[in-house]
Amino acid sequence: METTTSIYDHASSLFPNSDSKMALYQLMLTLEKFARPSLKLQYYLSFFGIVLTILHFIILTRRTMMISSIISIMIGIALCDFVAMIATIVSSGMFFDEEGTDCTPPVSLILYQIFWIFVVVRDFVRRSSTWLGVFMALVRLMMIKFGAGLRFQKCSKPAFGFAVIFWCFVFSSMLSSFYYFRYNIIEKGSWGPKDYCTGIPLTTSATIHTQELSQLFTMNDEFFGKSYMFVNGIVSKIIPCILLPFLTVLLIVELQKAEQLRKISSMTKRISSEKTTGLVIFMTVSFFVLELPIGISLIFQVSYTDFGYLYLATYINHVCNSIFIINATSHGVLCFFMSTQYRLTVAQILKIKNNQVTTVHSVQM
Repeated sequence: METTTSIYDHASSLFPNSDSKMALYQLMLTLEKFARPSLKLQYYLSFFGIVLTILHFIILTRRTMMISSIISIMIGIALCDFVAMIATIVSSGMFFDEEGTDCTPPVSLILYQIFWIFVVVRDFVRRSSTWLGVFMALVRLMMIKFGAGLRFQKCSKPAFGFAVIFWCFVFSSMLSSFYYFRYNIIEKGSWGPKDYCTGIPLTTSATIHTQELSQLFTMNDEFFGKSYMFVNGIVSKIIPCILLPFLTVLLIVELQKAEQLRKISSMTKRISSEKTTGLVIFMTVSFFVLELPIGISLIFQVSYTDFGYLYLATYINHVCNSIFIINATSHGVLCFFMSTQYRLTVAQILKIKNNQVTTVHSVQM
């Protein structure tokens, strides 16, 4: 058990330039308690999420569903969700145990390199997914507000949605390419089992690997590294988190206008696109809630260079990743309950007869 002196020394080593080092240290320990179990949660949940996401992807790519750019963008989000879950399974088990335990050797160099590649891949798809959410809300808004205009009709076509996916991937890959070179993998020391270990020869030895900031990110007083972290935080997290609530409000306003128009026109049939817009709003809000804490933590790493802030950012990232996996797993379920077209396509795949005289194309997404 740590003494008060050792706790203060540890806090001072992590937050040497802060006047609130003890409060920050306690916050870090609290986040760590949530971060550790969240790794296990996201690891096991990802297996279940992969199954649901594959089914969701199959349904979205059916010809009967491919009638709007919103569906195309949802396909891109589903692809990002799938890759993120794969990356989570590969990487989550190594965040805390890469240096091994008393009786378990550390991961090898090749496994550490694979681990880092998947961390970068997850960074790539998370950024892509967030921006796809922004464009999905933007396209939905344009379809509602300007759908009758010839100029905006092409925005409703599936091809437009696939073009959005392509450019989001290109944009995100450039930032993630720099992120890959943020750290170098180096040797930290050697590992050997404790005397009480069984099932492993006590003469076993292995090399412990860790990461350190690369020369690219530390040269010129970390000018490039700080600039990248600032730009990445602003572009990947903060700007989307400003746009997402703004677009959400505009979508809600347009929904209210549509409802008023329905009442004035004495229409007895509710506008069929309202549930789809509600789905877009829900996904937009969820992206905002997930990405804002991570964006703030990235900006803090630029303003405050103490090593403890890296731990804080890492633990926040772990917790948000768990929420991300839960949210990604629910996308297919939400589509099923909020889209008649989606349910009809599921019924078609399962060869279930629909007693209602309703065609798939009568419901617009």
